[in-house]
Amino acid sequence: MSSRKATLISNPKTGRYVFSRKTAQEIASDLNALGVEVDIKLTAGPGDATEIAAKAARNGSTDVIVAGGDGTINEAIQGMVGTKARLGIVPRGTGNVLARELHLPLNVDEAIGVAARGKSRQIHFGVAIDDTTNTRRHFVLMAGIGLDASVVRRVHPALKKRIGRGAFWLSGLSHLATWRPHPFTLLINGSEFRATFAAIGKAARYGGDLMITPRARLETPTFEICIIETFSRFRYLQLLSHAMREGMPHDKKGVRFIQAERVRALGDAPVQVDGELLGHLPMSFEISPHSLEVIVP
Repeated sequence: MSSRKATLISNPKTGRYVFSRKTAQEIASDLNALGVEVDIKLTAGPGDATEIAAKAARNGSTDVIVAGGDGTINEAIQGMVGTKARLGIVPRGTGNVLARELHLPLNVDEAIGVAARGKSRQIHFGVAIDDTTNTRRHFVLMAGIGLDASVVRRVHPALKKRIGRGAFWLSGLSHLATWRPHPFTLLINGSEFRATFAAIGKAARYGGDLMITPRARLETPTFEICIIETFSRFRYLQLLSHAMREGMPHDKKGVRFIQAERVRALGDAPVQVDGELLGHLPMSFEISPHSLEVIVP
């Protein structure tokens, strides 16, 4: 009998062309055939994956396997923080940014094989803390302050489902044409910095296509913070072009990189974490005292 008892969390509405994907029952059947005992749980709405993951970890699941996109994965992690359960991923989302960062196969059958083999590595993640309410939200990839959060706020869910990551590009370019940057202040390592955009990175890739914090690593308990000070929309387009081709430049005027374990941000700007709008400043960001075992190739 298998010593691994997994809970499979599946979001039946995630990604595009869901009707052509394997069902949760088929994924579970494949995992069972490969020696992993699986209990299926389907999400019905926001927050479900957090509750399911927390209950699964408390009740002895060794692995929580998420068949879904980055949003569902992020929700599940909220419930797994501080537990011994490992995270497995069967990518079925629009961007699958975390899966790409972990070099997981995007083919469902290959991802099932990786989950069944059960090799894992430790990753560290961040916590965003609302300074007004003290509400905490964990994030694995990045937090963004300013322009990108404004874009996330404008993306229509139906468009995102229909054309995927292209929805963010359409929204971003149209928004940039009329966007008016609001400066805010970052307090890092005892110094103060003014910015119109900041990315607090735990991973090198941003949204799957961009390298905003190219030296950030999931396995390292520190952030790489990219700070942009410019008010010029044209300058933002130039920097975006760099980030798409070879990564955000570290030697360009108005761009600064800092390594830190904690950041406090003050001012009036929206905040997103892992592609989901979180709220507005003031907020603090710090490395979580907890780590997570994630199943990888």
